[in-house]
Amino acid sequence: MTSLVRNLVAGMSAREKRLALGMVIVMGIFAIFLIVFFINSAIGDLEEENMIRAQTLKYISAMKPAYLESKRLEASGRTLSRMKPTPLRTLVDGVANKIDTPDPDTKELSDQHLGNEWIVHAVEVSIRNMGLEKLTKFMEEVEANRRKFPIAITKLEIRNRKRTPDSFDVKMTISTYEINREGAPGAKQKNGKTTRKADR
Repeated sequence: MTSLVRNLVAGMSAREKRLALGMVIVMGIFAIFLIVFFINSAIGDLEEENMIRAQTLKYISAMKPAYLESKRLEASGRTLSRMKPTPLRTLVDGVANKIDTPDPDTKELSDQHLGNEWIVHAVEVSIRNMGLEKLTKFMEEVEANRRKFPIAITKLEIRNRKRTPDSFDVKMTISTYEINREGAPGAKQKNGKTTRKADR
């Protein structure tokens, strides 16, 4: 192969040798260009892949607190749905004793069904001659039980006692919500399906 190239070169004129040398140089430059191009392309792909990974890790890191909070709330919601609410009369008496308010007058209201999933227990609370600060504390203590089960003050009436400063007559409705484990009222569970009793 080497002798063939030598014989071929030896048979060329000076002009043909210059042309052949120029073509070899051009091909060499083109080959170097291709090598550099493919290397840069590969490096660019690696840099882009690393950038995507870095952005993904950054996104995961940024979303981690929100994800953990959502899981905590989800678990909390499942826990709350399983917990049975404290009897409202007991709860009201406990709060009143804790903050030393006048004895409340409580009246239990009939249970209500919220759709087929929830039972609403409610009590009407009346307290006479109550200061604004103790009223605020009373409401805060009642709603602090949300950490244990669903509860809310669903109605509030305040009347100012004109002859006594910072004294109010208060009437409020406190409601708790419990999972209805027996389905809709008047319904029977049979083979995983809910069927209503026939009207008589």
